[in-house]
Amino acid sequence: MRWRRKGSGRSSEPVVVVGTTPDYVAKVHGKRPGSVLFLVDDRFEGDPYFIDIPPSLLLFVPLANFEETYKRTSLFLSSNNLSPKGIACFDCESLLTASRLASHFQQRFAPWQAIARSRNKFEARRTWVSAGIASPDAVLASDVGKTLEFLHTHGGDVVLKPLSGSGSELLFHCKSELEVREAVRIMEEELPRRKTNPLFQPFAGPFGSSGVDPCRGWIAEEFVAGEEFSCDFILQDEEIILIRETGKVKAPDQPFGSVLAYTFPPLYPKEFKKEDLLEVLHKGVGALGYDWGYFMVDYVIRDGLPVLIEITPRPGGDAIPDLVMAAAERDPLEIYLDFVSGSLPRLEQISLPPEAFASITLYAPKEGTILSIDGSGIRSLPEVKSLFLKKTEGDRVILPPKDYDNRLLGYCILRLKPHLNLLSECRRIENLLAVSIHAEVGV
Repeated sequence: MRWRRKGSGRSSEPVVVVGTTPDYVAKVHGKRPGSVLFLVDDRFEGDPYFIDIPPSLLLFVPLANFEETYKRTSLFLSSNNLSPKGIACFDCESLLTASRLASHFQQRFAPWQAIARSRNKFEARRTWVSAGIASPDAVLASDVGKTLEFLHTHGGDVVLKPLSGSGSELLFHCKSELEVREAVRIMEEELPRRKTNPLFQPFAGPFGSSGVDPCRGWIAEEFVAGEEFSCDFILQDEEIILIRETGKVKAPDQPFGSVLAYTFPPLYPKEFKKEDLLEVLHKGVGALGYDWGYFMVDYVIRDGLPVLIEITPRPGGDAIPDLVMAAAERDPLEIYLDFVSGSLPRLEQISLPPEAFASITLYAPKEGTILSIDGSGIRSLPEVKSLFLKKTEGDRVILPPKDYDNRLLGYCILRLKPHLNLLSECRRIENLLAVSIHAEVGV
């Protein structure tokens, strides 16, 4: 496929997606074939997910080197007589690069100062608390002494997490000195190993301060008891537009924070009020410095009120888009691409299905090399809408704390029967996945 040049019919104005994983490139390309240009990190060149994508839609760049990335992108656009119609980003580690590119190409995107506040979880909490917005009390720590002090002053119930990680990576729920000491030991061992990981690169302080190194410290924060939820929303012209809301079910036999299932629609506590959520979302993004954008939010409902955990200017990932599409025929990724390109039509209120749906995460039971994997037992169930496997024969499986993403075998979307015990259903689905993994001794 070739881009259509200006002067030969309608000019090509692609949405430029900055930095995402090969599987997501394939997913987005499947939704918008020919209208999206992907800036992909050099390390992914030759990935099998790109086999069916025309090479002219993939531009491999060194995303860690902004000047070279900008140089190659600018040259590609000018050589093909293209003008970006919008800048999109699906990954936390590429948000700052996307913001700088958007500024160079005069496209609207979240400002880098606000992104820096969001990525620095401690700075985000401090900003929210100063603005009177509910968020966990937290301190920065880099040794066991300060971490233990926080434990003792917060009822012996705390969470340790990296400054800029994502998902459940290196999250620890500690209720004793022994658990704190073990979590700190793992932090001190694992954080330096991530210094080349784009997500753990030093990033500028949000108020003109010197750079913050996520590999040299962590956050200790109070544990907020309550059910956890997440949502996507748009902020435009001072109005909050909810795109989707989902519940979270945590995996009891996985590291703290791991999600076993997302549920749609979410089952909120009886005392919860939607107007309280909308108010907190509006105040939360405003305090960070955003006045426009598409956002993903994690929050806990405590005593009926939302407590902010994280706000990020990108769509929710994992199985969420597929879950919402299967349950309500609303595609968050399509909405996001329309939004950044300025072509989003006015959205109707999301149509909630009469029944509940869930996405169930399938985790690898052990480390090693996958000898075989067969999901036919899951696909054959009438309540299963779809099954997505991320691994295949020959792939390596690495478990936490070395790697938190690699353990994911896939996920399935299913319609839930009334009064179903979701944890039991998840176990049933897991047992239907036939997977054989050869454990490698000494690896």
